[in-house]
Amino acid sequence: MTPCISSLHIYPVKSLAGIDLRESLLTAEGLAHDRRWVITDENGDFMTQRSCTRMATLIPAIDQHHLILEAPDGRHLFISLAPPEVAPSRVRIFGTECQGLDEGDEAAQWLSDFFERPVRLKRVPRDNQRRVSPERLGEHVAHTGFADGYPLLVASMTSLAALNARLAARTLPTIPMSRFRPNIVINGAPAFAEHDSETLTGEYLSLWLCKPCERCRITTINQSSGEIAVPGEPLKTLMTMDHVPGAGAFFGENAVIMEGAGQYLHTGMPVSMR
Repeated sequence: MTPCISSLHIYPVKSLAGIDLRESLLTAEGLAHDRRWVITDENGDFMTQRSCTRMATLIPAIDQHHLILEAPDGRHLFISLAPPEVAPSRVRIFGTECQGLDEGDEAAQWLSDFFERPVRLKRVPRDNQRRVSPERLGEHVAHTGFADGYPLLVASMTSLAALNARLAARTLPTIPMSRFRPNIVINGAPAFAEHDSETLTGEYLSLWLCKPCERCRITTINQSSGEIAVPGEPLKTLMTMDHVPGAGAFFGENAVIMEGAGQYLHTGMPVSMR
């Protein structure tokens, strides 16, 4: 079986629900609209499902002119895709400072009412300068929006099947791919081949698979309900598997774009890993 892209996913607002796509524009900073917004506290520190699982229940959509957020009670927030004319302000993600454009008081009030605490909504500025890990990439310069650290996360269905087999052997519930919040999901490659490969290539695509993704508490959260079904899983099971050298719970590969920015990726697109 020739490996191919089986699904594509974006998460317009960091830590909120995702959108499943059949095709997506690849930009130099990842898939279009992926993690271009972030919710922060009043000091600019980002919010995450790690400490607020309810974030998973806010559903985003994107139309021709708006980012749209839907709350569980059916209320909607509409945000223009046109950037606001404001000066950039501070955003802090895992201790690293970058800049964001505040989307204004109406968005802030809508989200503050939902979270029952004062928050702001910010977006990536046009002249985004947030660099991807220079210590990992060396001379190669790449940028990302409000993702944890890298513009793309690549995962594999056969790797998920191997993990689910281990979970089932331990009489634990199996889990869907949504727990890992990937951007590009591959099918048809051997399990965990992504960790033994340096590149993912296609007809006009070249991604550098540059770092195994060490997983966190978000993988324990049901991405539909915001609830934790089995505390500590699948992290505990991942830590018993040896597909990445060293201690830790790893699943998926962080990636940066080497070639293909400006092109569309689509499901069914043949790819190879080397």
